[in-house]
Amino acid sequence: FQHDDTPFPMQTERATIVLKVRNLTESDRESLPRALMNLEGVCNAAVDVLSGVVRVDGAASDSELLRALSALGKQAVVVTHTRGAGGAAARPPSSSAAMRAKLFLRLLKRNANCCS
Repeated sequence: FQHDDTPFPMQTERATIVLKVRNLTESDRESLPRALMNLEGVCNAAVDVLSGVVRVDGAASDSELLRALSALGKQAVVVTHTRGAGGAAARPPSSSAAMRAKLFLRLLKRNANCCS
């Protein structure tokens, strides 16, 4: 078995990938998206300096993004990503408060169903 960087079909589908990046600065707010947009398949990139989050939309693989950030001197980990038809293109990104509210409601529903 020989490993190469040829993407599997699923990896070439559009995705939203959220990365946690250490030690972001104000200058990264513009420089990181510009650098990431140079990667093949990246449609959009946004940096939230305060939370240390970089959000990327497109068809680049997780490893390509991590390599690009590492080349820029940034340590990053993939937090989450959505892929495929029901993924990034179908729903707009939501705020962390909306995400927490959605998870809270899901937990409430589960707890209500477990005891009935």
